[in-house]
Amino acid sequence: MAHWRARLFTSLLTIVLLLGVVIWLPTTGILLHQGMWDVAAINSAALGWIGVLWWWRRLSYKARVLNFLAINLLIGVALMVVVGPISEIYLFSAPVLAAILLGTWPAVWILAGSGLVLFILCYAGYVNQEIVGLPATDLFAALSVALNYLFVGAILTLSCAFLLRRLAKSLDDLHRLAFYDVLTGLPNRRLLMQRLDELVDQARQGGRGAAVMFIDLDRFKQINDGRGHATGDGLLKSVAARLSRFAADGDMVARIGGDEFVVLLADLGRGSANVHARALATAENIRDAMDTLFEIDGQAYMASVSIGVAFLRGPAQGADDLLREADTAMYRAKLAGRNRVAVFEAAMQAEVEQRLILERDLAGALDRGELAMHPQLQVDRHGMPAGAEMLMRWRRADGSMVPSDVFIPVAEECGLIPRLGQWALRQSCEYMVQLGRAGHALPLSVNVSPSQFRQPDFIDQLQAILAETGAPASQLILEVTEGLLVNGKETIDRMHQLDALGIRLSIDDFGTGYSNLGYLKRLPLYEIKIDKSFIRDTPGDASATAIVQSILAMAGHLDLRVIAEGVETAEQAALLVSNGVGGMQGYLFARPMPMPELLALLERDTVPSCRAAPCFEVSSARRAQ
Repeated sequence: MAHWRARLFTSLLTIVLLLGVVIWLPTTGILLHQGMWDVAAINSAALGWIGVLWWWRRLSYKARVLNFLAINLLIGVALMVVVGPISEIYLFSAPVLAAILLGTWPAVWILAGSGLVLFILCYAGYVNQEIVGLPATDLFAALSVALNYLFVGAILTLSCAFLLRRLAKSLDDLHRLAFYDVLTGLPNRRLLMQRLDELVDQARQGGRGAAVMFIDLDRFKQINDGRGHATGDGLLKSVAARLSRFAADGDMVARIGGDEFVVLLADLGRGSANVHARALATAENIRDAMDTLFEIDGQAYMASVSIGVAFLRGPAQGADDLLREADTAMYRAKLAGRNRVAVFEAAMQAEVEQRLILERDLAGALDRGELAMHPQLQVDRHGMPAGAEMLMRWRRADGSMVPSDVFIPVAEECGLIPRLGQWALRQSCEYMVQLGRAGHALPLSVNVSPSQFRQPDFIDQLQAILAETGAPASQLILEVTEGLLVNGKETIDRMHQLDALGIRLSIDDFGTGYSNLGYLKRLPLYEIKIDKSFIRDTPGDASATAIVQSILAMAGHLDLRVIAEGVETAEQAALLVSNGVGGMQGYLFARPMPMPELLALLERDTVPSCRAAPCFEVSSARRAQ
């Protein structure tokens, strides 16, 4: 409000001065022609006084305003004495402007003072206020004039003061909405960026060391989704209160969205070693403070934090750069296992830029024909082809290959996976038809991501693809992860719809995810795939071998087919066959390959390391055991 009043007064003073200059010459000429030298002198003195106030900006705001009001009051008094009662209206300007420029009580005092001056002028006879039935200098006449002036002046003055008070409250509310978080009361991103800009400016002038900590709650989504938004809001407010305890004078704690907070340490002294040590000590103290129970509505919750720290390095670094670096470091803390503190390093930014390039290139890879589906053959216990898993491969235009475990997570995060998944389904169905025409009808397995599976029109899209390609639904196997099963009823209903269409379902990487075995008897599953991490150490590792044997035994009782992934040795294959595995997949048999190569392999009627090397077949002696 004070800032608004100062700007208003500056504008008002400029307008009054300009108008005064414009009308001074013709008005003065008329007054001199009429012989009104005294009025011309008053106008000239007032204009000069206003000019001095406009020029002398070093004078305090309050002093300048009081001088301006004094000019208005003195002009009103002088004109009343010289011209007559008609000039009484000038007296109203001082208290009304005081209400606008200074506030209610200064306006009331100025109104009372101007009323007293009017009473004295009337009673002393300097102003001839004629009232019917009373002498001009009568006490009651003067009092009547003054009281009427005060009455009308009070209405005008208090109305302006009331309106200004409401305006001030509205401005405060708008300021709070614009610069503060409604839930926690902390500064928001806008106010934080203003403060960061100030720090950057200070850095250009050799300011003291500063640091930014980007803080993200590690388990907020689980609590917010599992316990409801009221509990989530309570947690955010509790976190804000704890963080505020670490803010000294000049520091700032801000909430910039969701469960993301920023702590700005504005004065960490000088010397990079000292600045780094103090910032990291504060970050560790915050991490320790957050890694304790929060009590919300009588319930205790854990909510650790991941913290990224970035330091103000110099004038070339902008506010956006500083916040982005802290954010980048925070994600590194997340990747390192959460509940950690990470300091920004230049290498992190290079990784972020490479990831952005990867996202950009991946978005156009499909249109450029750089993506391809490579089937990896699956064999049965006798080494005969029993199916294939369709695996996505990305070869860039320069010939370099991007590993699937690199670009698939990127596609998930940037929202490309539904589009890529739909393309993969279409390619697989077309390959299925191609294999059938070549006389090698095989079931093909396709990975479906949780985000793709949960799309409302997923089943409609799949039916359309099957109809357009002519692929048999019974030969299509959809592989989903155990994490998808957490969704409960919606997932089960969708799986039953797919089963009704003849599409078979497989649990990929079994044993590494949610692993709620109760779902196995409720879902219309066709097979489970043992993750290669369990196969890798068999048969030498007794624990790994026991896990594999248990999965195979359980699947046998549930009448589920089992595919073992990552089979690379004949000994592994022999162990699996001896325990009733349904199918195997791995480099022992075939690597992922383009479809023409798979067709050529099937035409030769041989599978490497299988038909020619039946070493994994169970021996008669072992069968006897």
